Amino acid sequence: MRKLVLFSVLLGLVALDPALAQGTKKQRSACERDSHKLCAEAEPDAIAVEKCLKTHMRELSRACQRQFKSRA
Repeated sequence: MRKLVLFSVLLGLVALDPALAQGTKKQRSACERDSHKLCAEAEPDAIAVEKCLKTHMRELSRACQRQFKSRA
């Protein structure tokens, strides 16, 4: 089930930002823990998870923050 949720999140990120379509393993895993910790209620809706993560930007791990900043 966790893999399905992660896949949904990644699919949503790819849909919102085609530059992530080739996402590396590092990119795919950078926000997994943060999404489970801060945004579990939004799963498996990838768009809702991304919005939730953005609202918690200051609480995200540095690796996850970098992923959002690199997309800006």
